[in-house]
Amino acid sequence: MTKELVQAALDIGAVYPVFPTRNKKPAISNKELKLKRGDGGFKIATQDRDKIIEYFSHKNAEDISVPMGPMSGLLCIDLDLYKGDHVVAWWEDNKHWLENTLCHKSKNGGLHYFFEWPDGIRFPSTLAAGVDVKGHGGFVVFPPSGGYEILANKKVQSFPISVLKDAMIAKGGTGNNIVYLDGYNTQTDQELILSIQSAKEIYPALRSLAFRMPSRRQENGHYLSLEEMRTILERIMDTSVAQKAGHPRHEDWVDRREKITGLIESAIIKERGGDIRLSQIEIDAISQGEAFIETQKILASSALPIGPQRETTEQDIEKLVAAKTDFTNNSDNAKTLKKFARTNVGELVTIKLDPIKWVVPQMLPEMATVSLAGMSNVGKTRWIAALVVSLSVGDTRRIGLPKISEKFSSVWIANEERTDDICRRLKAVALQHGDKKGADISIRGKGAGMLRLVAMNKANLLEIDDKNIASLVAEIRDMKAKVCIFDPYVTLSDAANENDAASAAMLTKAFLLITSMTGAAVIHAHHTPKERSKDNDWVRGDASAWRGSGAIYSALDCGFTLSNWMPRNKEQRSAWKKQFIEDRLSRFIVLDTGKIREGEALSPVIMELVPQQMEDGEGDPIGVCKIITETDANNALLNTSIEKLGSSELALEMIVRLGEGTHKNMSDAHRIMKDFIGWPDTTKREGKEKLKRMFGDTYATEKGSVTVHLSDGRGRAANWNIVIVET
Repeated sequence: MTKELVQAALDIGAVYPVFPTRNKKPAISNKELKLKRGDGGFKIATQDRDKIIEYFSHKNAEDISVPMGPMSGLLCIDLDLYKGDHVVAWWEDNKHWLENTLCHKSKNGGLHYFFEWPDGIRFPSTLAAGVDVKGHGGFVVFPPSGGYEILANKKVQSFPISVLKDAMIAKGGTGNNIVYLDGYNTQTDQELILSIQSAKEIYPALRSLAFRMPSRRQENGHYLSLEEMRTILERIMDTSVAQKAGHPRHEDWVDRREKITGLIESAIIKERGGDIRLSQIEIDAISQGEAFIETQKILASSALPIGPQRETTEQDIEKLVAAKTDFTNNSDNAKTLKKFARTNVGELVTIKLDPIKWVVPQMLPEMATVSLAGMSNVGKTRWIAALVVSLSVGDTRRIGLPKISEKFSSVWIANEERTDDICRRLKAVALQHGDKKGADISIRGKGAGMLRLVAMNKANLLEIDDKNIASLVAEIRDMKAKVCIFDPYVTLSDAANENDAASAAMLTKAFLLITSMTGAAVIHAHHTPKERSKDNDWVRGDASAWRGSGAIYSALDCGFTLSNWMPRNKEQRSAWKKQFIEDRLSRFIVLDTGKIREGEALSPVIMELVPQQMEDGEGDPIGVCKIITETDANNALLNTSIEKLGSSELALEMIVRLGEGTHKNMSDAHRIMKDFIGWPDTTKREGKEKLKRMFGDTYATEKGSVTVHLSDGRGRAANWNIVIVET
């Protein structure tokens, strides 16, 4: 049994991190693992082969569990069908989107539908009564654990946000305010408390308050104890209207109140806090919201004492001036010691100045700070992967950039992606261009922990993290790297939001330290503001494309934007918007110059996001950037429209000629259909892919429906299938 369990865990662990459970509880105690409280459970989930063998050989190991959320990249919709007809009714109403993704059956007869974890969105604990949502902090038992089985071995799909909106409306909300992960960081404590009390939003506000608790301090510098933090948050939760049975959000309230301890433990680990003691009076005051509402008071009392500050006088400055080197000394020695460089016009016109040294001409100067701004999911990470490989092999023309003269190493800090995911992206680019060798690339993924350059100190003040910078400088020097990439900018500081000018200034100083000490250029990926009233290409070369404090853009040597490409012609643009929604034409992106240190801006570079087939056993294709012309991008609208126009006629003919069923032999299908106008040559891959573009989403006619897809196999084991259902 143990051998089979270990092997099954290894198989699942090749795809997702796993850990052992028994009766839906962690199989190995923290004491056995020699871990502190809060560090065990799902947090030990791993893809390391040796660890998996060790964990699943344990005497208590019974089931294979996978954590949901960022660790696995999965979100689970858990349907407890046995809880009543209302759950079955919900299931019947939502089958049309549930049945397109991976599905497991639980041992109690429930259904587990899996979706891609939607970064940046907060989910309630339930979508409806008996329909649970398992996300960050939760876990799910996977087959072949006892009683669990795979019902639909399909590719994991994106979660439809419209379903979340409908659920919010059903619970008494408006459905108009999807809560994003960073949304509550900018709210005051009072606003967060009111959100809980009114049940407008419970979990996001509770989580934000929980993560602020460990930083609250007394004059003695001690932290709140876990028990005290829990007491405060429980009393705030007990003032919510949702605590009354019968309230539409009562179930959500019950679930979230039970998670307070876990939230606090996570917050303590994040902040590395210890224990402090508050009086009962202070706890009572905080629980009523006084200390939260008057945030400045509690912060003032919690900060480490700094004493009164005397106003600086002219005499103070004069003393400092007198202590400095004689500024009138014009010796060569003195000039090299001074921080000021003196010159004059006569000197400048007679000497030869060195030109700017570029890693990539017109884009990336040596020792510069450069930023790439773009909307979420526009393709920033894919473009960075293309740039890193291009630098490594010494060919930047392939991505529309000026020619470089040598191969360059890079260091990539990927705070929101795993190292193996970045490696897959890089390999996909290399396979795309047939690359065989190049300069080294150093990657630090989120598995190593968030690398912050600006952190909160014990006095609850922001400061540069010199240890992290030292570690980074050492790696860049060892690599002899010319480029250091940070993705994304927002993860580099502990500041509450990107509008914090002090945080932006500190990050600028951190970048300067890195560039001056290594000679490398810094590139950071940054998000754009959420301008939903504008077209999705409004950011093109716009200085306002950089979200947050204006100090971020001001500090850049060069800045570039990456946005969805749209035609400029008014009529084409209108048609494109319609097609954009129907056929996902967001696959076209464009790189524009927003700020340049010197010289002329780069011409816009238009790219298409295309799938790159990986090698056997390496999973699904990976998206890569392919340079195209503006003419080709414009023609995509026409080509897509032509394909759509021909779909109906072709679908009807396929239903008649091929008949109902699953047709796995494309050669036979081609033999039967080849004389029909509009049928592509499916003996070739391009023909199969064209057919999938037309019928990848089920195409319905009055005679039946046609669907074209790849089977669940990988590499050569995958087969093209035509599925026809007659009405």
